[in-house]
Amino acid sequence: MPMGPRESPAAGRGGGCCCLVFAVLPVAWIVAAPLLPESVFWFPFWVGAVIWNGTDGHGGISHLLD
Repeated sequence: MPMGPRESPAAGRGGGCCCLVFAVLPVAWIVAAPLLPESVFWFPFWVGAVIWNGTDGHGGISHLLD
């Protein structure tokens, strides 16, 4: 079936596929948690703490709320 100039093969498909990856990652982490070593299991929490408090514990984005 020929397509017009405005139609593309993915015209009916939404762009939510790439966002699905970010939704699946936390679920996969929780499912895999019993199999992970303790240091690897705590890595996301450590990254969040470093972003919030900074590497020295006094910077990061937490000072924006002061």
